[in-house]
Amino acid sequence: MTAAVAAPSGPMHSTMLPLALLLLISSALAKNHQAAFSIFSPRDDWDLKTLPSPNATGHLVFNTISSLLQHWPNTRYHSGHTIVPGVIPPGTLLYHGRKNPNVPTSAEWVSLDPEFARFYCDPLTGPPPPEPLPGPVECWFLTLVASQPLSVLYFDGSSATKNADGPMDTQDIVAWAAVLPERHNNDYEYERLDRMCDWGREAGFDAFISEIMLCDFSNRVQTVSLSAIQYEEMFPHPAYSFMHSSEWHDHFPGEIRVQLDLTRVVSMYDTELVPSLVSQRSGQKRRDHRVLGISQEDIANVRARLSEKSTSGSGIDWRALFKVIRDRHTKRLQVLQRTLHQEREDSAERAFRIILNMITPYILDSATPRKDRNWASHVYELCSTTHTAFAASQTSLTPSERLMLKAAQETTREICRTLVGIWAEETASLASSNISKWRYEVDRLVAWLDWDDWVTCEPACEPDESCYLPGAPFSMEKWNVSEPICARFFEPYRGLEWLDVQDVC
Repeated sequence: MTAAVAAPSGPMHSTMLPLALLLLISSALAKNHQAAFSIFSPRDDWDLKTLPSPNATGHLVFNTISSLLQHWPNTRYHSGHTIVPGVIPPGTLLYHGRKNPNVPTSAEWVSLDPEFARFYCDPLTGPPPPEPLPGPVECWFLTLVASQPLSVLYFDGSSATKNADGPMDTQDIVAWAAVLPERHNNDYEYERLDRMCDWGREAGFDAFISEIMLCDFSNRVQTVSLSAIQYEEMFPHPAYSFMHSSEWHDHFPGEIRVQLDLTRVVSMYDTELVPSLVSQRSGQKRRDHRVLGISQEDIANVRARLSEKSTSGSGIDWRALFKVIRDRHTKRLQVLQRTLHQEREDSAERAFRIILNMITPYILDSATPRKDRNWASHVYELCSTTHTAFAASQTSLTPSERLMLKAAQETTREICRTLVGIWAEETASLASSNISKWRYEVDRLVAWLDWDDWVTCEPACEPDESCYLPGAPFSMEKWNVSEPICARFFEPYRGLEWLDVQDVC
């Protein structure tokens, strides 16, 4: 979010209220007659000075759940930590490119978009050869349709990438009950696929989504067509066409042809299920997190959880709940941070107005300003718990739902602690604002949340360009750099760099 500090041009808005007046309005709101909500905790655990634990993972669970099936955030953090059962519904088309006219009789890879399946007709010999390939290259294109629901297991991150730095760690847990980086290459891909399908038959899964690894081409799918299509070297045209299809799934809602069952989600950030990774992550940046180092006991617990059958759960739409929380705060936090980094006479007033807008629904009549900030603890609690109070009262939550509840609670709690803390301090003092302190607190909150919505191309790309975040199978040397670029996926092409795709696809 490096571009967030840029100051906009233009005069101060003529209707901007002075900070002192905003503080008086805020104080009046705190005394307005508003019925108290009966969610307040009897425990004294709403201290505005208490920071989240360095080992807290609720915000990481919140972030990964919010990012499922979306290409952009899973390219940004390519070492996946989440495994989720789901279903591909009947009527969904699947595509498979191959070099002969035979329908596979064993497990193979398919895709949801034909642009990706075309890659598998390519000899995959690296960069475009200087001379034409000897003889014609056959490309047979198999189109399937799901005739019955396909039970799938989804791995987040860039889990189709054969790279030893983490994208395949969670697959290893299913395939070998161990994380084996030395097997993250082409030499083991069919053994990996067969072992996952063997486990899947026992656990009730038909396929695995890292691309899509389909275990049986004769079960729950039907052939729509098997056609010989014109072969074209991967680079440049098919490669850039593939980027079109990738871009369709960059952001929410992501890939909608897969329906995930969040009541059964398993996360490596679940410190109760996978406690061994807490010490492995200690002191690391988010992009360096991976599953390597997980204990055998935790692996056994993860595999057992994945094998459990579906239960009804609470019926809460967790995806919608997480989206609502993000939508309420994403844009306003972004503008708040930018405002605090602008050198304008009215920056404090503007920033305070944004904060007030966000927390006004939670300002209670019982909140009477005092010098210490604890007078605002009920405002803090109401702000933190409004979205999760109902879920917290339910007794039918699955273990996965309890994990998501905790994630939502920890995330909203820290958002509200930061905003209410600034509001309470200024409302009580009615003094000149400490904008440098506000800036520090909001910068810290934004970095802690680390939402991918804030990683954008600024200035915005042209209409015939795409905002592109480098990742597999192109621009591998630029992985781990959260700086997107404006690329052109139409002729004249610009933005992709060739590499030996055989090493990563």
